[in-house]
Amino acid sequence: NVFASWCAPCRLEHPVLLELNRRHGIPIFGINYKDQPGNATRWLNTLGDPYARIGADRDGRAAIDWGVFGVPETFLVDAAGTIVHKQIGPLTLETAERTILPMIAELRR
Repeated sequence: NVFASWCAPCRLEHPVLLELNRRHGIPIFGINYKDQPGNATRWLNTLGDPYARIGADRDGRAAIDWGVFGVPETFLVDAAGTIVHKQIGPLTLETAERTILPMIAELRR
């Protein structure tokens, strides 16, 4: 999940990420995009931290490598490291339940 503390849609998406992690135990890895580390830390301390690990992409180079158009974007990556799904824009609970969770269930088989 590519996010930033300054991103309003990321704030809308954040409860969905927390729910996916809490209720379904899905490990979520974050890329903090063009953000100050202190701002990201405060944001996660305030809203909760759904991430197993977070990388910092302060200059946006990692986002370019991932093909990110803007934040938020969420990628579903299989065990081999292949991107199997890309969600552009905020992830909703409906989208997660309809698309992401079934794909994860299939990948776990």
